[in-house]
Amino acid sequence: MAMTMMMPTMGMPTRARARTPPVKGTRPTRPMMIRARATTTTTGKAAATRDVASRATRGAMVAVRASSLDDDVVVVPGDYRVGGALLGVALATGPLFHLWTQSLVHGVLGGFLAFQASRVRFRFTRDALEVVFIEPGADDSTAVGADVESSGDNKLQGGGANSWKYDSITNWEFWWPGFPCLVYFKETQTKSDGQPHFFPIIMDGKMLYEVMLQRLPASANDKPSPSAWSLDLALEQTSIGRQIKENLSEEQLKQVKEMKGFPGLDDK
Repeated sequence: MAMTMMMPTMGMPTRARARTPPVKGTRPTRPMMIRARATTTTTGKAAATRDVASRATRGAMVAVRASSLDDDVVVVPGDYRVGGALLGVALATGPLFHLWTQSLVHGVLGGFLAFQASRVRFRFTRDALEVVFIEPGADDSTAVGADVESSGDNKLQGGGANSWKYDSITNWEFWWPGFPCLVYFKETQTKSDGQPHFFPIIMDGKMLYEVMLQRLPASANDKPSPSAWSLDLALEQTSIGRQIKENLSEEQLKQVKEMKGFPGLDDK
């Protein structure tokens, strides 16, 4: 883009250089930067490059990583499977089987968990696991800058802020790898003898599991690789599940091993 500059010369008065007209057949350069070039030679271009990178970071949706808050911040997005499953049970037990009390209980619990899934976010910073709230339906990236105080005082599980240093976590469990419903961890930050915490899986269960494997201290029990997740693995985690497997045919056992998640929701 042509620029008007003031050029001082020896012994001559300062004058403005005339604006150079564009050459015929060429398109004038737009006054807005579309992308940052790999090689920059001026301070202005370097600043523009940093601006583009900053906007890209703020726009991340699933695994939100922001150097502005920490070197590596991961926000686990919400998930409605557990709440939706309970609402499905409510619809089946009520209108179909006329079990209205069970329908009401499942409906209220399912609706509550679905609402929580729209606003509760697990945030993993460089050295701590945090729980923050966002506006229901808001972009997951807003959880990057959310204050821990947004989730209030965790009075039901020991009190204090919903932020726990990784090195204070002494154990964690995940029920069940393959079909996650509940996550547990125990920490010594709230109480010296250990404070347990339980959270329903109202977020992306597999992503939560992967980040916990990477960030948290090792669990007291060996954890399978996420690539090994299946319905067969989930059933193996409980005595009831193992009993169910004993009553299945060979063909059914094969199908159980091949089922990697919720049909239609998870990649095979």
